[in-house]
Amino acid sequence: MAKKPTVLQDADILTKVLAKSRSSINWTDSKLSRERERVTNYLNGVLPKRTSEGSSSYVSSDVYDSVEMQRSQLLEVFGGSDHIAEFDPDQDMNSDACRIATEYASYVIFRQNEGYNVFGGVIYDGLTARAGVAKVYWDERYEYSEETFGPLPYDDAHALAAQEDVDEFDADADEAGNFSGTLVRKKDVSRVYIVNVAPEEFLIEPLATSIFTATYCGHRTPKTKAELIDMGFSKRKVMALSADDAMTLKFSPEVIARTDPTRSSQAVDEPIQDELQYIVYYESYVRMEIDKAKGVRLYKICHTGTAILDEPQEVDKAPFLAYVPLPVPHVFYGNNFAARVIPTQNARTVLFRGVLDHTAITTNPRYFVVNGGLMNPRELLDNRLGGIVNVRRPDSVTAAPQNTLNPYVFNTLTLLTDNNEKSTGISALSQGLNKDAISTQNSQGLVDNMMKAAGGRGKIMARNFAYNFFVPLMMEVIRLSILHNDKQSVIEVAGSELTVDPRLWTERKTCSVSMHLGYGEKDMAVHKHTEAYKMLKGNPLFKQQNEYELIRDTMKLAGLNRAPAYISQPDQSTQPQPDPIKMRELDIKDKMANAALQQAANGQEKDNRLYALDQSKLEQAGAALKIKALDHDRTHDRQDAETTSRIQVADKQLEIEQQLADNDKAKIAVSASANPRP
Repeated sequence: MAKKPTVLQDADILTKVLAKSRSSINWTDSKLSRERERVTNYLNGVLPKRTSEGSSSYVSSDVYDSVEMQRSQLLEVFGGSDHIAEFDPDQDMNSDACRIATEYASYVIFRQNEGYNVFGGVIYDGLTARAGVAKVYWDERYEYSEETFGPLPYDDAHALAAQEDVDEFDADADEAGNFSGTLVRKKDVSRVYIVNVAPEEFLIEPLATSIFTATYCGHRTPKTKAELIDMGFSKRKVMALSADDAMTLKFSPEVIARTDPTRSSQAVDEPIQDELQYIVYYESYVRMEIDKAKGVRLYKICHTGTAILDEPQEVDKAPFLAYVPLPVPHVFYGNNFAARVIPTQNARTVLFRGVLDHTAITTNPRYFVVNGGLMNPRELLDNRLGGIVNVRRPDSVTAAPQNTLNPYVFNTLTLLTDNNEKSTGISALSQGLNKDAISTQNSQGLVDNMMKAAGGRGKIMARNFAYNFFVPLMMEVIRLSILHNDKQSVIEVAGSELTVDPRLWTERKTCSVSMHLGYGEKDMAVHKHTEAYKMLKGNPLFKQQNEYELIRDTMKLAGLNRAPAYISQPDQSTQPQPDPIKMRELDIKDKMANAALQQAANGQEKDNRLYALDQSKLEQAGAALKIKALDHDRTHDRQDAETTSRIQVADKQLEIEQQLADNDKAKIAVSASANPRP
C-alpha cells in the first residue's frame, strides 16, 4: 500500500484555504457588511427616508457629527507626528539608540508613508465599522532609469560598467577605440509600507479574538492581471486565470453606499484588454500543517479563487494591525460607535420634520372654498405675497383649522442631545457649542475642567489607539527595518541630519506612551513644567544639565521640537557626578577587564618565549647543517687533492722509469760499439 505524501499538494492547500476564506466571507457579508452599509447611509444623510411625498426631507446629522468630532479629536493628538510614544532603553540598546529608533519610526510613519491619512482612515473605519485595519509590510522595490554615455576610453567604460547600481550595459566601439551606448541603473527603493485596508477587504475567522491568535485572516482585493504580473507572479499562470466575482466585490452594497454622494460606482469601466481584467486576489495567512515534519505553522498563501499563485511562505506573524475604539472582551470586533447614534438621528429627524412640516402648513394652510365662491381659483393657488383674490362673497374662503405644535417637542430634542452626549462621550462643551464655555462668569480653569471631564470617554478611545495600534505600529516598523534594511542611511529630523543604522538595533518589546492625551492636558503639563522651573531656579541642586533637560521637555510639550536650535547644551564637564554604585560597578568591570588583559598579556609573553625557543632550535639545527655541509665539502676537497697528488707521483715514477730504460738502452749501445763481433 502506497504511503500518503508528507507534504500537501497545491490543490489540497487551496481547498483548505478557500474553505476558511469563504467561511469568513459569508459571515462578513451576512452581518458586518449590511451594518456598515446602513451606517454609511445614515452618515451620508440618505437615511432615514421621508415618510410621504411632499413632507420635509430634512435629515439630522448626528451620526456624521459624532464620527467626525471624535475622529478630529484623535487626529489632533496622533496626526501631528508628536512623540506620543518612545522606545524604552535596555541592556541591548541605550537611551540614545532608542531615541534614534523613535525618530526613525516617526520618520517612516509620517514622511515615508502618509501617516496622517492612514490614521484618519483607520480611525474612521474603527468608528463606523467596529474595527479599522492597517497593513504593515516590507516591499522590495527597485526603480530603473536609462542613461546614455560616451564616447569613453576602454578603461573608463569598463569602470562605468563595474558600478554596483548598473543593471544593464550596452556599448559599441568606434574607429578610435572609444565606447558609446546606454546603461540602465537599478535603484533600491525598498521600504516599509503602511496602507489602510478597506473594511470589506479584510477577512478574519468569526470566532477570532485577535489577529495574532487567529487561525485565519486575510486581505482580498480586486487587482488586474497586469498588477498581478507586476507583483512578480508567473505571467503564464496569471493570464490563464478565468473571470471571477471581482466586480461583485468592487461594487458591493457597502462600496456603493460609500460612493453614493458622487455616484462614482455608476461609472462602470469595461476592460479594454485581457490584461486589465479584474481578479480577486487573496493574501491569506492561515495556520495549518503543510509539512508533517514541521507541524502546524503560520503560512502566507497568495491565491485566487481557482489557483495558488506562489509557493506557501512560512511567516512569523500576519502583517495587520487593528484599532477597535469600543473593544468588547473575548471578541475581535467591538461595538459600533456610529451605530449607537442611529436611534438618536432617527428620533431627531422625525421631531425636526414634524416642526418643519407644521411650520410649512401654518405658513401655507389649506383652505375651505365655497363652490363657485372664487372668480379665479388660480389666484388662490399661486399664493403670491400681497396678491389679490377675487371672491363672490366674504365667506367664500376659510382657512382649515390646524393643530398646535406639541409643546414637548423641544424638550424632547434637548433630552435627545443629552442622551447622545452620554452615548458617545462627545459633549457640546467640547465642541465649543455650549454657552458655558464662553460665559464671562466662568474662569478659564473652570472651563478647562468641564471640558476635561466631558472628554473622558474620548480619552479612553485615545488610549486604545495608542496602546493597541500606535505602539504596535512603531514596534513593527522597527522589526521590519531590522530584518530587511541592511544599509546605513541619513534622515533629516528637526532640521538636522541623523544617522540611522538598523543593523545595530535589537527588536523592541516595550514602549512608553505619553500621558498627555486629553483636552488641554499638554497645556497643563507645560504650565506645570514652567512652575517647576520657577521653583527650582536658584537651588544648588538644580545644575545646568538639569535646567537644559527641563527646558527641552517643556518646549517639546509646547510643540517646539527644535529645542537644540534655540538653546545650547551645557558643557559635559559641568554635569553632575555619576551614581557611585554605578561607578563601583564600572570599576569592577574595569578591573575584570584589566585582569583579562593581563592574563592575555602573560599568555602572549609565554607564547613569545616558546616562539623564541623554537627559533633558537631552528637556528642551531641550521648551523649544524651548515657545519656538516662544510665538513663534507672539505672531505671532498682533501680527497681530490690526494687523488691529484697520487696521479702526479705516478706520472713522476713513470717518467723516472722511462729515463732508466733509456739509460739502459744507451749503455747497451755503448757496450756493443766497444766490443764488436768478430
